[in-house]
Amino acid sequence: MVKESGLKECSYFLVRYVPDVTKEEFINIGVFLSCPGERFLDCVFSDDWRRISRFHQEADQEFLRDLQSHFKQEIEDHRDDLARYLGEMQQSFSNLIQLSQPRPCLTSNLLAQLQDLFERYVGARVAGPTEQDTRVYVRQQMTDCFSRHGILGHKLFERRVPASQWTGVGDPFSFDFGYKPQAQAGKPNGRLKLIHAVSLQRDPKLTEALVWTFEKVLEQERSTLTVGHEDNADQQNAQVRFSLSVLQHEHIRLVPVSGFDAYAQSIRAELAI
Repeated sequence: MVKESGLKECSYFLVRYVPDVTKEEFINIGVFLSCPGERFLDCVFSDDWRRISRFHQEADQEFLRDLQSHFKQEIEDHRDDLARYLGEMQQSFSNLIQLSQPRPCLTSNLLAQLQDLFERYVGARVAGPTEQDTRVYVRQQMTDCFSRHGILGHKLFERRVPASQWTGVGDPFSFDFGYKPQAQAGKPNGRLKLIHAVSLQRDPKLTEALVWTFEKVLEQERSTLTVGHEDNADQQNAQVRFSLSVLQHEHIRLVPVSGFDAYAQSIRAELAI
């Protein structure tokens, strides 16, 4: 029934700030959403410091301010075993920061569901929605698109392609996706196709590392790289201009989120789906 409706089985956890455990008083400051079937885990935290200060005047705002970036980095670092990381989190936080028991939900759009849960249980962010120019958002939109078009799960299509096979043992970097279409007469197939998501506005260091890694791949194998990125990236932004300049390479193709469906159709044709 879930498959037929396109809904994904998920769990969400409320993040609670508990300044005095003995009083058992808390305020919700964030939400985690987990979807094991999509290997998805993400979070949103409050930036409404006035609301938190009204609840606890002595709140360490510097500590709380860093929670979202801290957990997003932790999620990225544990991408290969999110279930284990989530279990460790549930056991680790029991004092100042606590996680609620998991609650089930169904959704067809993971990021929209995360935002809805946040607004329902925590409140709107003061700075407004910021997810659409993050790597997490771009990668999830790409994953959802490939799933809709029947690409995920194809025997020639891989997720998390380790770069260490070209760069050396110990390199933790992985390309988000990769595939190698079967060679056909008269067509430039049979070469490796790598895919990675970035935020042009937020990921200049990742962009540099990505290009350096891809150059190592090219030294050993005929290949192309497609970079998925956010829509409407502000080219007046210095970081966007820098990222674009780094990505100006004949073997690198740039595709915005709005172009993912057309891109997925081209992959289907290559894989003869």
